[in-house]
Amino acid sequence: MKLGIISDIHENVEMLEKALSLAEFHKCDGLVCLGDIVGFDIRFYKYNAGRSAKLCVALVKANCRWIVPGNHDLFAAGRFPEYTNGFDYPAGWFKMDPYQRKKTSHGKVWCYDQDACNDLGENEISYLKELPEYLATSEPGPGCLFSHYIYPDLTGSTTRYIERNHQLKELWKFMKDQNMNYSFSGHSHTIFAGFAYEGALNGAGRYMKAVHSIPSDNFSLGNDILMVLLPPLSGEKGRTGFAIFDTDNLKLNIISIN
Repeated sequence: MKLGIISDIHENVEMLEKALSLAEFHKCDGLVCLGDIVGFDIRFYKYNAGRSAKLCVALVKANCRWIVPGNHDLFAAGRFPEYTNGFDYPAGWFKMDPYQRKKTSHGKVWCYDQDACNDLGENEISYLKELPEYLATSEPGPGCLFSHYIYPDLTGSTTRYIERNHQLKELWKFMKDQNMNYSFSGHSHTIFAGFAYEGALNGAGRYMKAVHSIPSDNFSLGNDILMVLLPPLSGEKGRTGFAIFDTDNLKLNIISIN
């Protein structure tokens, strides 16, 4: 089975349509969306008159078999994430102005103070509210965990990034409990795909780097428990694109889109 995996669309209709067309060209059997369908931070993305959160949601809904939300999707839908890393969201969070949110959060969670207005309607917001924060499924063949970011921050809503090996202990336990072989995430906007292996923790020091980016487009994933961070479809710099995972031969291919 060939899985096309898309992440971090950020309302870019043109890039999403290109990815869907290329996925069809490469004969993908199913598509995965790892979230951040919406969210247009004016600091990072050039203004695009053709951008549309509404149309991107419609395209993802119509074409993707597995869909999870990202932190921008949750915020646009007025929805709190399940994992907050100890931050207690106040009841009026979504009605606060950006300055109030930043002051209240103390840098623990994203505040979206530079997100532009979107064109989402009630139907799209309701749809984003109902998406599961993660999917653990063996339907593609090997067990795959799909989430916007790395467990336990599955939606990427906190400002905590995984940097050291010991921070992955919870992920490995969660994957074993769910009987998952591979974890696929986005969110970090890496230029190249990043990898972390469960077995690496036993052979490396506690503070060794967790995720290793490899400047290549083709990978053999093997049978070890593995976490993969994928490049964004829409990014502020560097390469953008999506991935194709062949579950029969366990090959991962990054398809660049300029």
